[in-house]
Amino acid sequence: MQIVLYNQNMDITYELDAEYGKRGYLKENYRVFNLKNFCRQEFEFHYHEFEKLVLFKNGKASYIIEGKEYVLKPNDILLVCSGDIHKPVISNDEEYERIVIWIKSDYIKNNHSLYNCFEKAKENGQYLLRLPENSANEIFDAAEKFNNESDGDFGAELMKNTIFIQLMIMLNRACEKYDDIRIEYKSDKQTDSIIEYINKNLFEDLSVEKIANEFFISRYYLMHKFKKITGKTIYSYIQSKRLIYAANLIGKGYAAKTACFESGFNNYSVFLKAFKKEFGCAPTDYKKNGNM
Repeated sequence: MQIVLYNQNMDITYELDAEYGKRGYLKENYRVFNLKNFCRQEFEFHYHEFEKLVLFKNGKASYIIEGKEYVLKPNDILLVCSGDIHKPVISNDEEYERIVIWIKSDYIKNNHSLYNCFEKAKENGQYLLRLPENSANEIFDAAEKFNNESDGDFGAELMKNTIFIQLMIMLNRACEKYDDIRIEYKSDKQTDSIIEYINKNLFEDLSVEKIANEFFISRYYLMHKFKKITGKTIYSYIQSKRLIYAANLIGKGYAAKTACFESGFNNYSVFLKAFKKEFGCAPTDYKKNGNM
């Protein structure tokens, strides 16, 4: 099965494999999609190696990010961090309209003040921003300008970069100003705690038995419940998180063997096999192939 995204302005169709794992490739600093369609398929849980903004315009949809489901309203803004496991849940009886912006992690992290909104979303486990109408309109207008800037115009790249920075400044200011706004979401508190425990102890022993004992539940109950809520087995979730961390280390120049053990793997052969399956190349070719 494939997910097909149609970009109205660019007249380009993007096809992404719909299996668990990484989705999308981004070699430029950012890419914007203005999407308006009826979704005829279910999306699978996946993650990206870049940051993603979803500016929701219209439709009937929710977004599940790291086990938390947000029911979307027009003018909502989702901040999906690199490595966050997520998926949209969309009703096909209404047109689903949104602006999606992919942002290269290295590019935005080099300016920490612009990355702050993603950092706070990750730390607080609060991925949805629901702003007063005026503030939301300013950000959506900037996103529209960013999307509509023609590559053929004089100084287009400089203008796009200027608009993008303005958009991110407005978004970060809104995050600071409305930091006390808390959006309700659907989740299972026990699974939330398990996910938090995994992410805090990613480099330690995370056997199913140990996690089950930590939360005083049976091994079978843990595996069944985790898969039902997150869409991934607990083993697959832990492995994906470790591989994402290892890939980030390799992108920063770490040797593959160092990245293996620093990310929580204790067997280099197992790491190599898992890495190649996840990213489609050996660790030594990862950065060279332009994955970062």
